Amino acid sequence: MPRAAILAFDGCYASSLGGFADILQVANSHLRRQQGASAALFEWRFVSLRGEPIAASNGLQLQTHKIGAREHYDLVFIPSLHYAGHRKFDLLLKAQPATCAWLTSQWSRGAWLAANCTGTFILAQTGLLDDRIATTTWWLERQFRTRFPRVELQMQPVLTEVDRLLCAGASASYLLQAIRVVERFCGPPIASQCAKSMLIDVSQTTQTPYVPLLADIAHTDAVVHRAQHWLQRNMSGSVRMSELAAELAVSERTLIRRFNAVLDQSPLTYLQHLRIEAARALLEASDQGVDQIALQVGYNDGSSFSRLFRARMGLSPGAYRSRYQSKWC
Repeated sequence: MPRAAILAFDGCYASSLGGFADILQVANSHLRRQQGASAALFEWRFVSLRGEPIAASNGLQLQTHKIGAREHYDLVFIPSLHYAGHRKFDLLLKAQPATCAWLTSQWSRGAWLAANCTGTFILAQTGLLDDRIATTTWWLERQFRTRFPRVELQMQPVLTEVDRLLCAGASASYLLQAIRVVERFCGPPIASQCAKSMLIDVSQTTQTPYVPLLADIAHTDAVVHRAQHWLQRNMSGSVRMSELAAELAVSERTLIRRFNAVLDQSPLTYLQHLRIEAARALLEASDQGVDQIALQVGYNDGSSFSRLFRARMGLSPGAYRSRYQSKWC
């Protein structure tokens, strides 16, 4: 009988918190059907540091049990929390030393720790992810890397699993994470039945197709700003870095250095990302052929464009369109 603690915080996402428990409940239904009264069912409770009611980010109130030092769980789930800005999130993390100590204690006694989305920051704060592979939500990658430089952060996979530490990307990935937990505790057949009955697509193993290639980075470098605008206006044509440098009245070397300093990438890489992002939008919203799209975004050779697209997105342009083109019309 696996015992699970679902850790609740004020401001957590109710979908992540309750949805994880819902999947355990569905797993129990399949276990009863397959194994009868002798089935080892999941048992869970919602817990918090003080055992007081918590308010999810959408206002939903939830009763919780106080975490106890002597209680042992087989699994602890850390849900995603609403990100209300850097300052508030920083204060929330600073208020978790007792929670982190409890999590470390549970892991030391054999528990699995599963953290979803922004909840991965709390797990990382325990130090358990140091020198281990982990993932997090793509839009907070820079903050995570800055705060936890010892973690071997990988942004491609939706899930990472090492030494009973299970991390997941952006919020809705708790669905895949819960299916993985069911697989670990109950085996692949029960996990597969849960995924099928709840229409959870377990084939989505990478975050790459969802992640924007162009990070929205605020900066004050006027030269880089002008270069970005120029590249955006001219990306469909034949672009030469010497031409861009001349337009900005700087050397190519200076242009590359300033791009790397501000955006952590070269002007050429930025241009490629601009073109791939434009191509993604066209693949999602139009029925134009791949060669036609390639020409529109600045590539005369459709084959070269397709190779670059696959290298960046992990999918061919055709496969990307099949999966992500809007069907709402």
